[in-house]
Amino acid sequence: MRTQTMVFTALFVLGNALPAWGSLPAEPAQPAPDSETPSMNEARPKPVTLPAPSRGQLLYENHCMACHESVVHIRTQQQARSLPALRVKVLHWAAYMQLRWGKEEVEDVVSHLDRQYYKFESR
Repeated sequence: MRTQTMVFTALFVLGNALPAWGSLPAEPAQPAPDSETPSMNEARPKPVTLPAPSRGQLLYENHCMACHESVVHIRTQQQARSLPALRVKVLHWAAYMQLRWGKEEVEDVVSHLDRQYYKFESR
């Protein structure tokens, strides 16, 4: 009698469980659209594009930042106190590093440093 009860209970449980498995939805339900979520027809925001680095910035980052970071340009006891003094410093270090920069490269680096750190032109 006890075996019959256990078999009946097992079949009853399986009988109730199996129909539920057969009625699972094929795809998950989609969430309700929020008012903040943009629809597919709305224009998506454009990606932010950063401006291209200047030639002076690239020269500076490739050749000068190996020895020092930008901290040297914002210290209180700056050695370059004018645009001509800054140009002399760039020429000195370009020659010391044997970079063989022409006038254009030197001026590009001086312009970058002035725009980024020193701001002699705007004083």
